Amino acid sequence: MSASKLEMSVERFNAALASLKESADKVKRAQPLTEQERSVAVERIDQAIGALQRVLGDGGVNAAGQR
Repeated sequence: MSASKLEMSVERFNAALASLKESADKVKRAQPLTEQERSVAVERIDQAIGALQRVLGDGGVNAAGQR
């Protein structure tokens, strides 16, 4: 994998991780997520998994359990 692709994957992973941390903070403060926030969190998880799969070259599954 080229350095630029790796950097882009890491950036996408970091963005997804930041969004997940924000969602986790809301849960800790006992503020339930809205359906839209929950959907965004799942999407971010899928993006993070995808970024890691591209870096690691692994097929894996997404956050919804799908290949």
